Amino acid sequence: FSYSIKVADFYYKKTAKLMIDRIKTETTIKKVKLIQLSKTNYRVLIGPFNDINSLKDSFEKMNSLNFENLEIIKNV
Repeated sequence: FSYSIKVADFYYKKTAKLMIDRIKTETTIKKVKLIQLSKTNYRVLIGPFNDINSLKDSFEKMNSLNFENLEIIKNV
């Protein structure tokens, strides 16, 4: 069991970093990371999570920020 929450993909690295800062300041979530998928594609992820309860807690914290397109993805 290893999952992450995909917050969003961004064209600009600076925008992705602003999202990470917002998550860290407006929630208690600290496991936020930035992954560069290509030269102009950056993904913000929360996790990884090794148990369903911590995944659920973080997902609910993000919903309080009114994010609509959160995805739970399985880590490879």
